[in-house]
Amino acid sequence: MSNQDARSEDQGKNGVTRRALLQGASLGVAASLVSPAVSGWSQAPPAAAKAGGKLTPAQMPQAWSVDEIHRRWQATRDQMKAANYDCLIVCQHHSGEMITERQDGDADVEYLTGITLPLKWVILPLDGKVTALSTNQIRREPEEKLAQDRGIEVKIIDVWSKGIIDSLKEKGLASGRIGVTNLVDSSRQTEGEVAYTTYDRVLKAFPQAKFVPDAEILDRVQIVRSPEEVAVFEKSVATGELGLRAMFATAHPGAIQREVWLAMFNAMVNASGERPWRLSINTGGGGNSALNRPLEKVLKAGDVLSQECTGTVLGFGTQVNHSIAIGSPAPPDWADAAKDSVDTFHDMLALVAPGKTVADICAPYDKRLVARGERAGQLVIHSGGGGTMPRGGSTGEVGKLVLKAGMVFDIKPNFTLKDGSTAQFGDSIVITETGARRLGTRKMVVDPQQT
Repeated sequence: MSNQDARSEDQGKNGVTRRALLQGASLGVAASLVSPAVSGWSQAPPAAAKAGGKLTPAQMPQAWSVDEIHRRWQATRDQMKAANYDCLIVCQHHSGEMITERQDGDADVEYLTGITLPLKWVILPLDGKVTALSTNQIRREPEEKLAQDRGIEVKIIDVWSKGIIDSLKEKGLASGRIGVTNLVDSSRQTEGEVAYTTYDRVLKAFPQAKFVPDAEILDRVQIVRSPEEVAVFEKSVATGELGLRAMFATAHPGAIQREVWLAMFNAMVNASGERPWRLSINTGGGGNSALNRPLEKVLKAGDVLSQECTGTVLGFGTQVNHSIAIGSPAPPDWADAAKDSVDTFHDMLALVAPGKTVADICAPYDKRLVARGERAGQLVIHSGGGGTMPRGGSTGEVGKLVLKAGMVFDIKPNFTLKDGSTAQFGDSIVITETGARRLGTRKMVVDPQQT
């Protein structure tokens, strides 16, 4: 059997499949991969800067700890051992969103290295040194020193296939069983993201090796977050809330959407020092309908402005959502839709607990959707940037996902007005041992003056 033929044979047999993951079969394993500190999840929020205060890049964590990076390696190696891999090849991964958005991008590579730029591939053996392939941009940059401190061997390479081939030979893996991420069925990229020429050259260099597609291995590791990761997500939410406050201050009749977008963008950059993962705002539809762009669109009295707003810290981000009616009169169905969204958020948050399914916590949303003549099962759970919680609602495989302490995701119930606008109020949460808590600090109310 050729290596190419082996792809289909091993798909779904290399550990736990995405279907099984969503059904909760692997989550007990995932929880065990988190450091022992995860047992300390509690309802009490840690001390954090309030979103209404001033945040600066100097107040943000400057880098992931070495212990956190090594925890991720060990968790990944535990999954590799279960799949009988000798090595894992991890390639850069783009989510398929517009290039104006910060991508899931090199998220898989970044997750294993803790370095945003400019690493492109990681070769992670079951035992031995972790190798990252990079362009020469990393030379004499802080990232080069970070890699050294973490025990990462960085190779400067012009031809990716040569770097991969040389690394596998050096690690004695000419006849190994090797997992390859993002080869097929990547998130939002069903045909994968590995260049044909690169993979073809690697296959031909190792006729005795077996290469196994595994688009889910890092999902299985990342779906439960460590306390250090949750603390960074919390900073991301505080940054996003500053973006919302800039929106509250600048969105008024006659303002141009671009002006509001730039005020929000600048507020988040000034707070964290990183480009927002996502910033998409619009009237007349969902916030995502602006496709993450500033628009030359004049805001009018009575418009409802919605958004997907994600600040970024250490490459991590997760959404906040807070629709507003601009000026008056608001659409006649705005007040009821907005109240439904806020009430649904609180009702869903109260239901969240380990052992529940997504379908369980979506019941209040489905009930209100049906009462409004809409279809149940709409998207309400969102992973945010850098997250691996599947996006969805109560139906299908996502609805069967079993919640575990340490999961982080956005709850954002959305109701459509008759004019096509949307009322959407959401915040990111972390699941604790006994329930859940919000990562945001603003008041989840309709009137932004009360936040």
